[in-house]
Amino acid sequence: MGETPAVALRGVTKTFPSAGGAIDVLHDVDLIIAPGQKASLIGPSGSGKSTLLSLIAGLLRPDCGTVTVGGVELARLGDTDRARLRADHIGIALQSENLIPFLSARENIELALGFAGSIKHEPARERADALLERFGLSHRADHKPRHLSGGEAQRVALAVAMANEPALLLADEVVAALDDETAGHVVDQVLDAPFAVLYVTHDPALADRVEHRFQLRNHRIEPR
Repeated sequence: MGETPAVALRGVTKTFPSAGGAIDVLHDVDLIIAPGQKASLIGPSGSGKSTLLSLIAGLLRPDCGTVTVGGVELARLGDTDRARLRADHIGIALQSENLIPFLSARENIELALGFAGSIKHEPARERADALLERFGLSHRADHKPRHLSGGEAQRVALAVAMANEPALLLADEVVAALDDETAGHVVDQVLDAPFAVLYVTHDPALADRVEHRFQLRNHRIEPR
């Protein structure tokens, strides 16, 4: 038997209600990402890229089809078990603000390690500081999110998502606020990691950094 995919979507459809009737966002989507595989996703604004990531993370449920992460079908899990799966196996860095505002950059990362229930390598503070250094943010370790620039907050959010060395990292436009040089460095750090990655970007050059490239078109995923 082949190895279990990091994530597999089969026949996934997602609609949202509106005054004019249901809006078809994703229709009969299939996607498989192997362990350790790096993949990019592009598509027009509003095409469903963020919805797709939220489905994989178990933050949304599909109307039909299956979403499987590490061999576990998300629909079979209750809310508590889905939250545990996210904490243990999925790193999520989304466009929206996902840092806790009253915690420092370091404390946000330490909290992510605590949610996971274990620290695989260094003690939490050392692990957090290593990640901040990796993303060029050592000098911002004690700053709260409101004192960070947009690009700095994005990098902290990515460090939080990578803190527990997840099996799968989902990243949604997390370098959009960075200059080209810094964005390139951040993407290098992500692609050097051993886990599977699916990242959304509007930048074709960044999308082309990986071998496995996809696009959302007409509510479906296609190879690019």
